Amino acid sequence: MKKSSKGRSAILPVLVLLAAVTLMAASCGSGKSSSDSSASTTKLPPGADSSSSSDTTSTTTTQTDQTTSTTQSSNSSSSTQKTVSLDGINFTVTSATRATNNKVVVTSSSRQVDGDYLEIGLTIENASSAMAALSDYSFRLYSPGITASQYDDYYGDTGTYGKYVSSHVISASLLDLSSLQTITYTLRKGEKVEELFCFFDLNPQSTTKNESVTKDNSNLIIYDTETGDKVEVNLAGFSD
Repeated sequence: MKKSSKGRSAILPVLVLLAAVTLMAASCGSGKSSSDSSASTTKLPPGADSSSSSDTTSTTTTQTDQTTSTTQSSNSSSSTQKTVSLDGINFTVTSATRATNNKVVVTSSSRQVDGDYLEIGLTIENASSAMAALSDYSFRLYSPGITASQYDDYYGDTGTYGKYVSSHVISASLLDLSSLQTITYTLRKGEKVEELFCFFDLNPQSTTKNESVTKDNSNLIIYDTETGDKVEVNLAGFSD
């Protein structure tokens, strides 16, 4: 009897140890499966994988680059400019734009009027050895389509936007773009001024377009009233 009790006592610890090992193994396996399942469901939406997510990001970047490239290409387009020199003064025509109203020169004391107008942008540089008074120069427009005798009836003695010079030539004031005031100041040697313009009314008695005037048959004439010298710039090539 004593011998049988001793054998059972020796086997019992072994059984307890085996049971503990089995429980530990089951616990570890269950934890790993739960972790893998959680990672799989939280990183990507249903039906997506890591490869398709990467492709979407790449496509968005490419479209942004194309938009930037198009914008830079548009901004880099060159514009026509023509320069003439008179007695050491450089006159550069920077634009010649046809307009259907006089909005650009409307002030609090004037009104907007539909018609046919030509705005000529200018930059002037004094490259001579003396000061230059801009009031000494007359800015004129020639075109065979201009009937200069019509201007007195509408503008009278005011020649800001058109005044009779000869049959097909009118004059207009040189204006400052920011203030719309007539330019009368003197340039120092080496001085350069920008954002100046002349605004010509091409059809003073009507709101319709003067079809007889084109940029190809129009010349800006810069006339020195002190010496009688002049230079001309044909307006062909300037876009509206």
